[in-house]
Amino acid sequence: MTADLAIAEEFSRIMRECTGKVVFVTEEGDRLVADSMLSALVGLATLLSLAEEIDMHVACENPDDCARILAFMRRHKLDRRKSGQTTEFDN
Repeated sequence: MTADLAIAEEFSRIMRECTGKVVFVTEEGDRLVADSMLSALVGLATLLSLAEEIDMHVACENPDDCARILAFMRRHKLDRRKSGQTTEFDN
């Protein structure tokens, strides 16, 4: 299994375990709501390819979801900039 595939599978598992809404937010305010596995994987692809180029954070309805996502990001060194910050979901 390649490293990228293993990361994608781990991320998919984490996203399936989320109980609340998860939103990837760029510094410009662009928002990607991870309300399906496809959008979650698009979010992961963005993190993998742009984590060092753009500031991005994750907003979550459930703080436990943010904790799991942040742990994943740290484990795979995707939290080098603001992309590593997570916040509770803001309406």
